[in-house]
Amino acid sequence: MNAFGRNYKARGYRFKDASKDTTVSDFTKELTQFPMAAAVISRPYVKDTPGHSQIRAIHELELFAGGVLYRNLSGFLEIESEGEDGFGGVLGLAALNYDFNDSLHVQVAYAPTFFADPYDTLASARRLTATHYNVLNETFGGADNANKLRHSRQQVSIFGRLFDDRLFYNLGVGGLTEDKVADKSKVGFGRLAFDITPDAMVGAFGVAGTCSIDTTGGFASCPGTRDRDFSRYGLDAQVDYASFRFTGVFLRAKDDLVSSTTSETNDDSYIQAVYFGKYAGHQLVPLLRYQVTQTNDGKDETKGYTVGLNYYFLENVRGSIEYSDDISTPSGVKKSSNTTLQFHAAF
Repeated sequence: MNAFGRNYKARGYRFKDASKDTTVSDFTKELTQFPMAAAVISRPYVKDTPGHSQIRAIHELELFAGGVLYRNLSGFLEIESEGEDGFGGVLGLAALNYDFNDSLHVQVAYAPTFFADPYDTLASARRLTATHYNVLNETFGGADNANKLRHSRQQVSIFGRLFDDRLFYNLGVGGLTEDKVADKSKVGFGRLAFDITPDAMVGAFGVAGTCSIDTTGGFASCPGTRDRDFSRYGLDAQVDYASFRFTGVFLRAKDDLVSSTTSETNDDSYIQAVYFGKYAGHQLVPLLRYQVTQTNDGKDETKGYTVGLNYYFLENVRGSIEYSDDISTPSGVKKSSNTTLQFHAAF
């Protein structure tokens, strides 16, 4: 998103500060105008180096609803249906905001940890590739319910902008990823992003919690015989220059292990360059991403890249082709690669 889109999202899907908007609307009228959208994702060609070749003519269907509900209330909802799940309807995320003003919003959500964040570095949903960012797609030591940062968690948080809208903050508490009722285990998270200029951001983020056992008998969330602590801390940056956008993230993950009383620490990082160009009057967007992923307490490391090309036939219809490949892998691990042709239509 550009600066306009980031401000729109951070305000609770509003064009004005909620405290300064004096519009008094009819609730029934608001409901009839509540924005809704749908998306169809097709992957007619997917092939990887182990030899798997797939035709996902219809890969995923998504239904979105979001915007101002009424006066100070705003929200967002996503229902998704994927081939891997047998095309069963699944709640992707849901968020409800009470918007006091630009500086303070209260959000209750079942959503990815940093869903309130309007920048693109930690937003899997706004990536331009089928391949996910490694920092959001790893389970690391598995203490966060053996799930990934891009997955949803139950959470309550506050967010907003301070210091003439240059500092974005997000602070919250929640449960483990994919724990629908957030039973026993508790997580805290925080995010700061500072706009050095309107086109350059530097930020920091963190998630820490405990996967707790149930001492009354049986296990609530955490396998093993003891509580397991975990943390995810990192730095990120987003810079727009001319027609380019550069993004990068460094994340350090620490997890207590199931099989011992020790823990492991792994570092993941990526950098990405995207160019927003034109061809034959349409948007043409090539990109290049380089990433490093660690496992086994940092002893094993995989380096790889993704190169992609996006072409917008219409503003809401995009086609892309991408290729990802491992540059190096740990000893004994075969290199992998993937080629994906994808079409994305939203209406």
